[in-house]
Amino acid sequence: MAGEYIRALPKNGPNGHRQRMTAGRRLFLIAGPLVLAAALILAAWLWAGAYTRHDVKVEVPELKALHFDAAAQALEALDLRAEVIDSVYTDEAPKGTVVDQDPKAGQYVKPDRTIYLVMNATQPKMLNMPDLVNLSKRQAISVMEILGLKLAALEYRPDPCLDCVVAQLYKGQPITAESRIRKGESITLVLGQGEGGEGVPVPDLRGMGFSEMKAVLGMASLNLGMVVEVKGCGNSGCDTALATVVRQFPQAGPAETIRPGGMVDVWLTMDSTLTAP
Repeated sequence: MAGEYIRALPKNGPNGHRQRMTAGRRLFLIAGPLVLAAALILAAWLWAGAYTRHDVKVEVPELKALHFDAAAQALEALDLRAEVIDSVYTDEAPKGTVVDQDPKAGQYVKPDRTIYLVMNATQPKMLNMPDLVNLSKRQAISVMEILGLKLAALEYRPDPCLDCVVAQLYKGQPITAESRIRKGESITLVLGQGEGGEGVPVPDLRGMGFSEMKAVLGMASLNLGMVVEVKGCGNSGCDTALATVVRQFPQAGPAETIRPGGMVDVWLTMDSTLTAP
């Protein structure tokens, strides 16, 4: 009997204990890596949030009309950076100042973000003067607009070709094609009167803005004469680009004609609701 008991003991005792230990270790080996991975992911998320300052945002300030140094200082005070990516030339903003920015003012960004700036150049770009001689008036004006040149005035002289460009002047002097000239400069076109020497009808300019009025006069082969009055303009002056024509001389009408290149005087108002004197 004793021998049988001794032989039966290893069958139920040690083997059963080994099986229970094996099951526990197996659970540990499965669950342990999952718990460790979850802990690492949580730690990484907390570290990334602290590193990137996820909840910290800065409002982008308005930088237009500021010189670069002032814009850079304003951004640096907010833990932001400035970088110039382009430049343009316009008379509507001070030279050497910011004319555009990305992101725009009022948007919220993270600290250390780069704000990209477009600056107004201190000098306009140089370009080659086009050859406008022998072009029609419309063609010449179109070429000038594309290149960024302005129309100073229209002059007429005897020539069989009506409204054909017979000369191009810069500051009263002839300028040849391919001469270097700054973008935005004004050119006078000398046009042919044609053989008949007939007058051109005067367009009705009332109700037009300043820029539109000048364009219509140019297309009619006429020039702007005097700006006789600007109603609503205080002692500090005003921007006539925002004014409206309320009166003109000569008056418009099918019977009203003047020689090509003639002058039309206008009266302006800053009140755009007024279109008649």
